[in-house]
Amino acid sequence: MKEREILDRIRAAFPDSGIGDDTAVLPAAAGELLLASDAVVENVHFTRRRSTLSQAIQKAVTSNVSDVYAMGGRPEAILLSAGLPPGCSAEDVDSIVEGLAVSCGAYGLRLAGGDTVTSPGGYFFDVAIAGSVPAGRAVRRSGARAGDAVVLLGEIGPSLAGLSLLAAFLGPCVCGGPALPAPRLRDCAAAGARVRAASAGLSIATGAAALRSAAAGLAHIPRVAEMLRFILRHLAPRAEPAGDTLLGGAERAITAMIDVSDGLAKDLRTLCEESGVGAEIDAAALPVPRSIGEIFGLDGDALVDFALASGEEYVLLAAVREGALGALPPGAAVVGRFAPAHGGIVLAGPAGRRPLPPVGYEHSF
Repeated sequence: MKEREILDRIRAAFPDSGIGDDTAVLPAAAGELLLASDAVVENVHFTRRRSTLSQAIQKAVTSNVSDVYAMGGRPEAILLSAGLPPGCSAEDVDSIVEGLAVSCGAYGLRLAGGDTVTSPGGYFFDVAIAGSVPAGRAVRRSGARAGDAVVLLGEIGPSLAGLSLLAAFLGPCVCGGPALPAPRLRDCAAAGARVRAASAGLSIATGAAALRSAAAGLAHIPRVAEMLRFILRHLAPRAEPAGDTLLGGAERAITAMIDVSDGLAKDLRTLCEESGVGAEIDAAALPVPRSIGEIFGLDGDALVDFALASGEEYVLLAAVREGALGALPPGAAVVGRFAPAHGGIVLAGPAGRRPLPPVGYEHSF
Protein backbone atom coordinates (compact mmCIF):
# COMPACT_ATOMS: atom_id res chain seq x y z
CA MET A 1 0.00 0.00 0.00
CA LYS A 2 1.01 3.60 -0.53
CA GLU A 3 1.28 6.03 2.36
CA ARG A 4 -1.51 8.18 0.91
CA GLU A 5 -3.88 5.18 0.79
CA ILE A 6 -3.28 4.51 4.50
CA LEU A 7 -3.88 8.17 5.38
CA ASP A 8 -7.10 8.21 3.33
CA ARG A 9 -8.44 5.22 5.29
CA ILE A 10 -7.63 6.87 8.63
CA ARG A 11 -9.12 10.15 7.48
CA ALA A 12 -12.35 8.42 6.43
CA ALA A 13 -12.68 6.79 9.85
CA PHE A 14 -11.87 10.02 11.74
CA PRO A 15 -13.27 12.87 9.62
CA ASP A 16 -12.84 15.42 12.43
CA SER A 17 -9.23 14.49 13.16
CA GLY A 18 -7.68 17.41 11.30
CA ILE A 19 -5.66 15.15 8.99
CA GLY A 20 -4.70 17.09 5.87
CA ASP A 21 -2.63 19.90 7.37
CA ASP A 22 0.98 19.98 8.51
CA THR A 23 -0.03 19.89 12.19
CA ALA A 24 -3.13 19.33 14.28
CA VAL A 25 -4.72 22.55 15.59
CA LEU A 26 -6.36 22.42 19.03
CA PRO A 27 -7.95 25.20 21.09
CA ALA A 28 -5.89 26.37 24.05
CA ALA A 29 -6.29 28.85 26.88
CA ALA A 30 -4.31 31.42 24.90
CA GLY A 31 -4.35 31.06 21.13
CA GLU A 32 -4.22 27.62 19.53
CA LEU A 33 -1.99 24.61 20.15
CA LEU A 34 -0.14 22.97 17.26
CA LEU A 35 0.84 19.31 17.57
CA ALA A 36 2.79 17.15 15.13
CA SER A 37 5.17 14.21 15.07
CA ASP A 38 7.61 12.73 12.62
CA ALA A 39 10.03 9.82 12.69
CA VAL A 40 13.36 8.93 11.13
CA VAL A 41 14.36 5.29 10.81
CA GLU A 42 17.82 3.90 10.14
CA ASN A 43 18.19 2.47 6.63
CA VAL A 44 14.99 4.23 5.56
CA HIS A 45 15.71 7.92 6.25
CA PHE A 46 19.42 7.70 7.04
CA THR A 47 22.36 5.31 7.17
CA ARG A 48 25.26 5.30 9.62
CA ARG A 49 27.68 5.28 6.71
CA ARG A 50 26.48 8.67 5.51
CA SER A 51 25.01 10.34 8.57
CA THR A 52 25.91 10.69 12.23
CA LEU A 53 23.25 10.04 14.84
CA SER A 54 23.51 13.72 15.75
CA GLN A 55 22.58 14.67 12.18
CA ALA A 56 19.70 12.17 12.13
CA ILE A 57 18.25 13.77 15.27
CA GLN A 58 18.73 17.24 13.84
CA LYS A 59 16.83 16.29 10.67
CA ALA A 60 14.01 14.77 12.74
CA VAL A 61 13.67 17.96 14.78
CA THR A 62 13.85 20.17 11.69
CA SER A 63 11.10 18.11 10.03
CA ASN A 64 8.78 18.86 12.94
CA VAL A 65 9.78 22.51 13.27
CA SER A 66 9.14 22.96 9.55
CA ASP A 67 5.60 21.60 9.99
CA VAL A 68 4.92 24.20 12.69
CA TYR A 69 6.36 26.96 10.51
CA ALA A 70 4.12 25.78 7.67
CA MET A 71 1.12 26.52 9.89
CA GLY A 72 2.41 30.03 10.63
CA GLY A 73 3.19 28.95 14.20
CA ARG A 74 6.00 29.12 16.71
CA PRO A 75 7.65 25.87 17.91
CA GLU A 76 7.76 25.53 21.68
CA ALA A 77 8.81 22.08 22.91
CA ILE A 78 9.60 18.56 21.73
CA LEU A 79 9.34 15.01 23.03
CA LEU A 80 11.77 12.35 21.80
CA SER A 81 11.12 8.61 21.67
CA ALA A 82 14.34 6.83 20.76
CA GLY A 83 14.70 3.20 19.70
CA LEU A 84 18.23 2.01 20.51
CA PRO A 85 19.58 -1.28 19.14
CA PRO A 86 21.67 -3.79 21.13
CA GLY A 87 25.26 -2.59 21.33
CA CYS A 88 24.35 1.09 21.54
CA SER A 89 27.48 2.73 22.94
CA ALA A 90 28.10 5.71 25.18
CA GLU A 91 29.52 7.49 22.13
CA ASP A 92 26.26 6.87 20.27
CA VAL A 93 24.24 8.29 23.14
CA ASP A 94 26.53 11.33 23.29
CA SER A 95 25.95 11.91 19.57
CA ILE A 96 22.18 11.74 20.08
CA VAL A 97 22.38 14.20 22.98
CA GLU A 98 24.55 16.51 20.89
CA GLY A 99 21.97 16.50 18.10
CA LEU A 100 19.22 17.36 20.58
CA ALA A 101 21.25 20.17 22.10
CA VAL A 102 22.14 21.69 18.73
CA SER A 103 18.53 21.46 17.53
CA CYS A 104 16.96 22.89 20.66
CA GLY A 105 19.49 25.71 20.67
CA ALA A 106 18.93 26.54 16.99
CA TYR A 107 15.14 26.72 17.26
CA GLY A 108 14.71 27.89 20.86
CA LEU A 109 13.01 24.63 21.84
CA ARG A 110 12.52 22.98 25.20
CA LEU A 111 13.11 19.22 25.46
CA ALA A 112 10.05 18.28 27.51
CA GLY A 113 10.53 14.52 27.80
CA GLY A 114 10.16 11.31 25.85
CA ASP A 115 11.00 7.61 26.04
CA THR A 116 13.78 5.14 25.23
CA VAL A 117 13.10 1.59 24.08
CA THR A 118 15.05 -1.33 22.68
CA SER A 119 15.05 -1.59 18.90
CA PRO A 120 15.50 -5.07 17.41
CA GLY A 121 17.45 -3.64 14.50
CA GLY A 122 18.75 -0.14 13.83
CA TYR A 123 18.04 3.22 15.40
CA PHE A 124 14.78 5.08 15.13
CA PHE A 125 13.79 8.46 16.50
CA ASP A 126 10.24 9.75 16.80
CA VAL A 127 9.96 13.45 17.61
CA ALA A 128 6.68 15.02 18.70
CA ILE A 129 6.43 18.80 18.76
CA ALA A 130 4.14 21.34 20.39
CA GLY A 131 3.81 24.83 18.98
CA SER A 132 1.46 27.75 19.23
CA VAL A 133 -0.32 30.23 16.99
CA PRO A 134 -2.72 33.07 17.84
CA ALA A 135 -6.37 32.05 17.75
CA GLY A 136 -7.71 31.87 14.21
CA ARG A 137 -4.30 32.55 12.64
CA ALA A 138 -3.20 29.01 11.71
CA VAL A 139 -2.33 28.83 8.01
CA ARG A 140 -3.88 25.70 6.55
CA ARG A 141 -3.34 23.94 3.24
CA SER A 142 -6.90 24.62 2.15
CA GLY A 143 -6.94 28.41 1.67
CA ALA A 144 -5.33 28.90 -1.76
CA ARG A 145 -7.53 30.52 -4.40
CA ALA A 146 -7.20 30.96 -8.15
CA GLY A 147 -5.12 34.07 -8.80
CA ASP A 148 -2.89 33.68 -5.72
CA ALA A 149 0.81 33.55 -6.45
CA VAL A 150 2.75 30.31 -5.94
CA VAL A 151 5.75 31.34 -3.83
CA LEU A 152 8.79 29.37 -2.70
CA LEU A 153 10.60 30.74 0.35
CA GLY A 154 13.94 29.15 -0.51
CA GLU A 155 15.83 27.02 -3.03
CA ILE A 156 14.86 23.57 -4.23
CA GLY A 157 17.28 20.92 -5.46
CA PRO A 158 20.12 21.12 -2.88
CA SER A 159 18.90 18.22 -0.73
CA LEU A 160 18.68 15.75 -3.62
CA ALA A 161 22.01 17.07 -4.89
CA GLY A 162 23.53 16.36 -1.47
CA LEU A 163 22.08 12.84 -1.42
CA SER A 164 23.41 12.18 -4.94
CA LEU A 165 26.87 13.43 -3.97
CA LEU A 166 26.96 11.21 -0.88
CA ALA A 167 26.01 8.25 -3.07
CA ALA A 168 28.85 9.09 -5.46
CA PHE A 169 31.49 9.58 -2.78
CA LEU A 170 30.42 6.92 -0.27
CA GLY A 171 28.58 4.31 -2.35
CA PRO A 172 24.90 3.53 -3.02
CA CYS A 173 22.35 3.55 -0.23
CA VAL A 174 20.97 0.32 1.22
CA CYS A 175 17.62 2.13 1.42
CA GLY A 176 17.04 1.66 -2.29
CA GLY A 177 15.06 4.28 -4.17
CA PRO A 178 15.36 5.70 -7.69
CA ALA A 179 18.68 5.94 -9.50
CA LEU A 180 20.58 9.13 -8.68
CA PRO A 181 22.60 11.19 -11.16
CA ALA A 182 26.38 11.01 -10.81
CA PRO A 183 28.49 14.16 -10.59
CA ARG A 184 30.91 14.87 -13.40
CA LEU A 185 34.04 13.99 -11.41
CA ARG A 186 36.89 11.72 -12.38
CA ASP A 187 37.24 9.57 -9.24
CA CYS A 188 34.74 10.10 -6.45
CA ALA A 189 35.62 6.95 -4.50
CA ALA A 190 39.20 8.13 -3.93
CA ALA A 191 37.91 11.15 -2.01
CA GLY A 192 35.25 9.20 -0.11
CA ALA A 193 36.99 8.98 3.27
CA ARG A 194 37.87 12.67 3.31
CA VAL A 195 34.37 13.70 2.27
CA ARG A 196 32.93 11.45 4.99
CA ALA A 197 35.18 13.08 7.60
CA ALA A 198 34.22 16.57 6.46
CA SER A 199 30.49 15.85 6.25
CA ALA A 200 30.42 14.26 9.73
CA GLY A 201 31.18 17.66 11.24
CA LEU A 202 28.26 19.44 9.57
CA SER A 203 25.22 20.52 11.57
CA ILE A 204 22.34 22.99 11.40
CA ALA A 205 24.63 25.38 13.30
CA THR A 206 27.30 25.23 10.55
CA GLY A 207 27.85 28.67 9.09
CA ALA A 208 29.55 29.93 5.94
CA ALA A 209 32.97 30.20 7.62
CA ALA A 210 32.84 26.60 8.85
CA LEU A 211 31.84 25.41 5.38
CA ARG A 212 34.79 27.24 3.84
CA SER A 213 37.10 25.65 6.39
CA ALA A 214 35.77 22.17 5.61
CA ALA A 215 36.14 22.82 1.89
CA ALA A 216 39.76 23.92 2.27
CA GLY A 217 40.82 20.33 2.98
CA LEU A 218 39.15 19.14 -0.24
CA ALA A 219 40.30 21.93 -2.52
CA HIS A 220 41.38 19.46 -5.22
CA ILE A 221 37.69 18.68 -5.92
CA PRO A 222 36.09 21.19 -8.32
CA ARG A 223 33.17 23.14 -6.78
CA VAL A 224 33.67 21.37 -3.44
CA ALA A 225 32.33 24.31 -1.41
CA GLU A 226 28.99 24.08 -3.22
CA MET A 227 29.04 20.30 -2.87
CA LEU A 228 29.46 20.54 0.90
CA ARG A 229 26.64 23.09 1.04
CA PHE A 230 24.37 20.62 -0.72
CA ILE A 231 25.52 17.75 1.53
CA LEU A 232 24.74 19.93 4.55
CA ARG A 233 21.25 20.64 3.19
CA HIS A 234 20.64 16.91 2.97
CA LEU A 235 22.20 15.74 6.25
CA ALA A 236 21.22 18.59 8.58
CA PRO A 237 18.77 21.00 6.91
CA ARG A 238 17.59 24.06 8.77
CA ALA A 239 14.01 25.32 8.50
CA GLU A 240 13.13 29.01 8.44
CA PRO A 241 9.76 30.67 9.25
CA ALA A 242 7.80 32.76 6.78
CA GLY A 243 8.23 35.88 8.91
CA ASP A 244 5.93 38.46 10.44
CA THR A 245 5.59 40.56 7.27
CA LEU A 246 3.81 37.69 5.53
CA LEU A 247 1.91 36.35 8.54
CA GLY A 248 0.90 39.55 10.34
CA GLY A 249 -1.72 42.16 9.64
CA ALA A 250 -5.49 42.04 9.57
CA GLU A 251 -5.46 40.47 6.11
CA ARG A 252 -2.60 38.02 5.88
CA ALA A 253 -0.47 37.86 2.76
CA ILE A 254 -0.36 34.05 2.90
CA THR A 255 -3.60 32.18 2.28
CA ALA A 256 -2.24 28.59 2.38
CA MET A 257 1.09 26.94 3.05
CA ILE A 258 2.93 23.60 3.14
CA ASP A 259 6.57 22.67 3.67
CA VAL A 260 8.54 20.95 0.92
CA SER A 261 9.37 17.61 2.51
CA ASP A 262 8.43 15.11 -0.23
CA GLY A 263 9.45 17.24 -3.21
CA LEU A 264 7.86 20.35 -4.71
CA ALA A 265 5.86 18.41 -7.32
CA LYS A 266 4.23 16.15 -4.72
CA ASP A 267 3.73 18.84 -2.08
CA LEU A 268 2.27 21.33 -4.57
CA ARG A 269 -0.15 18.64 -5.70
CA THR A 270 -1.17 18.09 -2.06
CA LEU A 271 -1.71 21.82 -1.51
CA CYS A 272 -3.81 22.08 -4.68
CA GLU A 273 -5.93 19.07 -3.70
CA GLU A 274 -6.62 20.45 -0.22
CA SER A 275 -7.50 23.89 -1.64
CA GLY A 276 -9.47 22.61 -4.64
CA VAL A 277 -7.38 24.53 -7.18
CA GLY A 278 -4.96 23.93 -10.02
CA ALA A 279 -1.73 25.78 -10.78
CA GLU A 280 0.58 26.86 -13.56
CA ILE A 281 4.28 26.81 -12.71
CA ASP A 282 6.97 28.71 -14.63
CA ALA A 283 9.93 26.33 -14.88
CA ALA A 284 12.34 29.22 -15.53
CA ALA A 285 11.34 30.88 -12.23
CA LEU A 286 12.13 27.87 -10.01
CA PRO A 287 14.93 28.80 -7.56
CA VAL A 288 17.40 26.03 -8.47
CA PRO A 289 21.13 26.69 -7.90
CA ARG A 290 22.90 26.87 -11.25
CA SER A 291 25.80 24.84 -9.87
CA ILE A 292 23.56 21.75 -9.62
CA GLY A 293 23.32 21.67 -13.39
CA GLU A 294 27.08 22.21 -13.70
CA ILE A 295 27.99 19.50 -11.18
CA PHE A 296 25.64 16.85 -12.57
CA GLY A 297 25.56 17.84 -16.23
CA LEU A 298 21.84 18.58 -16.15
CA ASP A 299 19.91 21.23 -18.04
CA GLY A 300 16.46 21.91 -19.46
CA ASP A 301 13.66 19.57 -18.39
CA ALA A 302 16.14 17.15 -16.77
CA LEU A 303 17.29 19.81 -14.30
CA VAL A 304 13.74 20.98 -13.64
CA ASP A 305 12.50 17.45 -12.94
CA PHE A 306 15.50 16.86 -10.65
CA ALA A 307 14.59 19.93 -8.59
CA LEU A 308 10.87 19.09 -8.53
CA ALA A 309 11.65 15.67 -7.03
CA SER A 310 14.02 16.95 -4.33
CA GLY A 311 12.53 16.13 -0.94
CA GLU A 312 13.63 17.02 2.59
CA GLU A 313 14.24 20.61 1.56
CA TYR A 314 12.11 22.02 4.41
CA VAL A 315 11.50 25.31 2.64
CA LEU A 316 7.99 26.74 2.64
CA LEU A 317 5.63 26.71 -0.34
CA ALA A 318 2.96 29.39 0.03
CA ALA A 319 -0.09 30.80 -1.70
CA VAL A 320 0.28 34.59 -1.51
CA ARG A 321 -2.35 37.18 -2.37
CA GLU A 322 -1.47 39.11 -5.53
CA GLY A 323 -1.62 42.45 -3.73
CA ALA A 324 0.78 41.32 -1.02
CA LEU A 325 3.77 40.33 -3.16
CA GLY A 326 5.61 43.47 -2.08
CA ALA A 327 5.94 41.92 1.37
CA LEU A 328 8.00 38.96 0.15
CA PRO A 329 11.34 38.59 1.97
CA PRO A 330 14.72 38.34 0.20
CA GLY A 331 15.19 34.91 -1.34
CA ALA A 332 11.49 34.33 -2.01
CA ALA A 333 10.55 33.42 -5.58
CA VAL A 334 7.19 33.74 -7.36
CA VAL A 335 7.13 30.55 -9.43
CA GLY A 336 3.59 30.58 -10.79
CA ARG A 337 -0.09 31.19 -10.13
CA PHE A 338 -2.88 29.10 -8.69
CA ALA A 339 -5.68 28.52 -11.19
CA PRO A 340 -9.12 26.87 -11.37
CA ALA A 341 -8.97 23.16 -10.61
CA HIS A 342 -10.23 22.05 -14.02
CA GLY A 343 -6.95 23.16 -15.61
CA GLY A 344 -4.89 20.77 -13.49
CA ILE A 345 -1.29 21.51 -12.53
CA VAL A 346 0.78 22.60 -15.51
CA LEU A 347 4.50 23.22 -15.91
CA ALA A 348 5.43 25.84 -18.51
CA GLY A 349 8.97 25.75 -19.90
CA PRO A 350 11.02 26.49 -23.02
CA ALA A 351 9.67 23.34 -24.71
CA GLY A 352 6.07 24.32 -24.01
CA ARG A 353 3.47 23.31 -21.44
CA ARG A 354 3.27 19.85 -19.88
CA PRO A 355 1.57 18.28 -16.85
CA LEU A 356 3.52 18.54 -13.62
CA PRO A 357 5.62 15.33 -13.54
CA PRO A 358 4.55 12.71 -10.97
CA VAL A 359 7.83 12.83 -9.03
CA GLY A 360 8.50 13.00 -5.29
CA TYR A 361 8.86 10.68 -2.33
CA GLU A 362 6.19 8.46 -0.86
CA HIS A 363 6.55 5.53 1.52
CA SER A 364 5.35 2.17 0.24
CA PHE A 365 4.37 -0.75 2.46
